[in-house]
Amino acid sequence: MRRFSFMMVALTLSLTTSVVFAATRPAAEWPSVDKQLRQARVEPGSPLEALILDNQDFKMLRAGETNDKIPVPLWLRVYWRKGHPESHYSAADPTGGYPLVLKEVYEWMLTHQDLRPSSADEPKAPFLEADADGDALRPVTAASTVGTNLRTSGAQTVPRSESDIRINFLNPLKIIIASNNIGGSGQQAQYFSSDGGATWGQSFLPLVSTDSFHSDPAVDWTSDGTAWSTTIGIRGNTLKMRAYKSTNGGQTWTFDNTFSGTQKNTDKELMWVDHSATSVFKDFIYACWHNGNPQFVNRRNGPAGAWLATPIQVSGAESTGTAIGCDVKSNSAGDAFVFWPTTGNSRIVMAKSTNGGSTWGTPKVIATTFDNFDIGIPSMASRRALIYVSGGAYKTVTLNNVYVTWVDQTGVTGCNAPANEPGTTVASACKSRVWFSRSLDGGTTWSAPVMINNQASKNDQFNQWMGVDETTGRLAVIYYDTVGDAGRKKTDVWYQTSSDNGATWSAAVKITTAMTDETVAGADSGNQYGDYNSLSIFAGKIFPAWTDRRSGGHEEIWTAPITEP
Repeated sequence: MRRFSFMMVALTLSLTTSVVFAATRPAAEWPSVDKQLRQARVEPGSPLEALILDNQDFKMLRAGETNDKIPVPLWLRVYWRKGHPESHYSAADPTGGYPLVLKEVYEWMLTHQDLRPSSADEPKAPFLEADADGDALRPVTAASTVGTNLRTSGAQTVPRSESDIRINFLNPLKIIIASNNIGGSGQQAQYFSSDGGATWGQSFLPLVSTDSFHSDPAVDWTSDGTAWSTTIGIRGNTLKMRAYKSTNGGQTWTFDNTFSGTQKNTDKELMWVDHSATSVFKDFIYACWHNGNPQFVNRRNGPAGAWLATPIQVSGAESTGTAIGCDVKSNSAGDAFVFWPTTGNSRIVMAKSTNGGSTWGTPKVIATTFDNFDIGIPSMASRRALIYVSGGAYKTVTLNNVYVTWVDQTGVTGCNAPANEPGTTVASACKSRVWFSRSLDGGTTWSAPVMINNQASKNDQFNQWMGVDETTGRLAVIYYDTVGDAGRKKTDVWYQTSSDNGATWSAAVKITTAMTDETVAGADSGNQYGDYNSLSIFAGKIFPAWTDRRSGGHEEIWTAPITEP
């Protein structure tokens, strides 16, 4: 009996101690208000200060959010969750359930602490901008050249990053580019050339009355000479997909439509026009994006047509987590393809439409990635290199090919899982590479993925983009590569091509004539290079577009004409 009493006392003391320990165990260590205001360098009495103070309800968040790798401050996450309680916020998803564009929202708020749209930027007439070295044509092979590096955005006083470019296939002298302009007026910047890229003018998308700024640029042309551009219209914690058009080659722009319907949690869109004269869906405009977790597509049936009233969800049970980082392309027969990666089950996925985007087939899983969502590398440790996809399609009487590229770890032991990424460790043996897969039967089956340039050195490749020459079938890929810097921080832009449908690739050729370092003081550390670059290829001419700060000043948008046989 005494032994039983002793055991009961011991058990009671043990339980009491556990309860006391649990009661005194510190909860998640949320940052103090002073620390938050200091980090954001908030102006006292500003609307931004009031917004931060009004969003301190950190009990809405998971405890693990205090030390995750998502570069969005906790008060902004609270603000977003208040507006979107329907979203799924999970630790299993590397995005945490938050749209990637919140990084741009944060940057805009820091540079617009009154939380109001800035006055409009002034359009600029065409100007000639060569690089500081004034480089002339540089022969690459007996039949190809890399032309002068051109600063299409002109000298900037605020960062410009993340760009899309498209040649007008029916008039290749006309080219348009778009980029983010977060630190300026916030209006998406548009660059236009009517002389094959020799000179460039600049204009801006007007803001819809309910928007504060734009993000995630995309551009293309329809055969009537109309230029098109899509973007995210952002106001507070509301994100909508906007389309614009220009009937004078990009000099001025008018609002077209909100093609995301009633959705308000849209992110990471891109667009594409069916350029094929043999397609029954010629001039159809396609756009892809994700709303919350799923992948969506909409289409406009030509310049005189209309967008579908309700966007179509194309992802399903094959995609877990968030379907972020899409691309959409079409072939000469009018078949359309949308590609996306997933953050939950780390997949590269594709869906196909044969009826002009009215319906989409069952998604095909192309590959499984080693890392997921993004990769921390020394040259892109703050923004992190996004695992997004770039696709393409090419069809003739004898060919029915579909292609896709993405960035991932190499897959060798010690470089085949998210925990292996190098981060800021220059000596890490883990590195990022550009991967490629192809389908020779219209997207039904896919080849085993391969790296197109797996150098032995410790360098990183990222922000790849692929194009397909619709006149010849030639493939071209561009990407940043730190191969010229032993410290893995300075980048050049390189390109490779394939003239045998992706079976083999040419040696890598450097496009840039000066390096960029986005890790030093003065760089746009939160945004760095942005999430993507772009290229357009037609009739043997390649025009890439990329973010560059070779001058040591602000980030700017550059291009260079490349001629292939």
